[in-house]
Amino acid sequence: MSTPEESLAQDDAFTIWVNRPGWGSRQLGRQGAIIKRGQLVTKTVELTKYGDGLTAEVKKRELRFRAHAHRKGGDPDYDEPDPKASWYCEGEEIERVLAFLQSNVARTGRYRIVDTNSAAGIILDLLQVGDGDTGSVDLAEVLLQYGEPENLVSVLSSSERGASIAQLAVLAKRRRLIQELQTLVRHPAVNETKIQRLIGQSYWIFGGRYVGISRRDLIPLDQHDIPLIDADGTLHIVELKGPRIPKLVRPHRNHWIVGNEINEAVGQAMNYIRGCDELGSAMSTYYKNELGLSYGIRRVFATVIIGHPEHLTEVDRSGRRADEGVINDAIRTYNSHLSRVEVRTYKDLVDAAERSLVFESESISTASSEH
Repeated sequence: MSTPEESLAQDDAFTIWVNRPGWGSRQLGRQGAIIKRGQLVTKTVELTKYGDGLTAEVKKRELRFRAHAHRKGGDPDYDEPDPKASWYCEGEEIERVLAFLQSNVARTGRYRIVDTNSAAGIILDLLQVGDGDTGSVDLAEVLLQYGEPENLVSVLSSSERGASIAQLAVLAKRRRLIQELQTLVRHPAVNETKIQRLIGQSYWIFGGRYVGISRRDLIPLDQHDIPLIDADGTLHIVELKGPRIPKLVRPHRNHWIVGNEINEAVGQAMNYIRGCDELGSAMSTYYKNELGLSYGIRRVFATVIIGHPEHLTEVDRSGRRADEGVINDAIRTYNSHLSRVEVRTYKDLVDAAERSLVFESESISTASSEH
């Protein structure tokens, strides 16, 4: 065990440490704790994350338990190549261990772990199962049997009540994601990597015309932040930049113009588009023949998401700070001279996603009242 780089908490009863990963390392960090310091051995537990060191995407987790024999002086031998006892679990095995430790089970049986943040968990909360509600009990049993979202679709869609509950569950989960995104983009220290990690595969945030997200390395030499797939299979590149851009727009004579960060981000998006135009035909054929994937990579469009009005610091000659209206006017003027690239702020993105959720909620309520 390596020496901890940063001690989070330490006392006679409980010691916790965190080892920070190196930039680009496959190992994304390690947390550990001393469970017990005995007379002959010290028992420890470590949680290690592995994945892409550049994007910070976690692809594997490992929980390892060790018992370290003590040296003659009485200190644990953490550098011992073969600890006295060691075993580990990974992936879903960790969730089962945690579920067992946190459970309060009254009888023997087979159980399913339901994530409270998953669609099944949300629906179970919405049902509010009671002794007198037999319909809810029946539907809850179906949820426990077909707990995965893809399996729930066919079961729930067979009844109007089930379909409404499923739609409400999806909306509740999306609403939580929008709230988290709204909080994140307002944080002064956040970067685009954290935002990209939060968005994940939630392509619906960008509008109803998209049906998924493709692989990020479609074009050689380039890696797109979020390559959206349109309903007709066309690629749409989303380039994420940081929300904290103090000079997102700046005064120029008697008007406001976009700042240098926007120009650089648009130039980057233009290079992505040029690469798609030059290689799109060949790469589309390659992916279709080799992987069976149909991507429309020629004549693609791009969107740059950058900045948030709350982080602006620029003022004009009269000392007036740029408000949201000034920012929107400057960006709209800039966009009017672009053909295949559009610039949007994070506030615009979040507001549009919230409006779409309100529209969907009203549609569900209207449909329920009609029945």
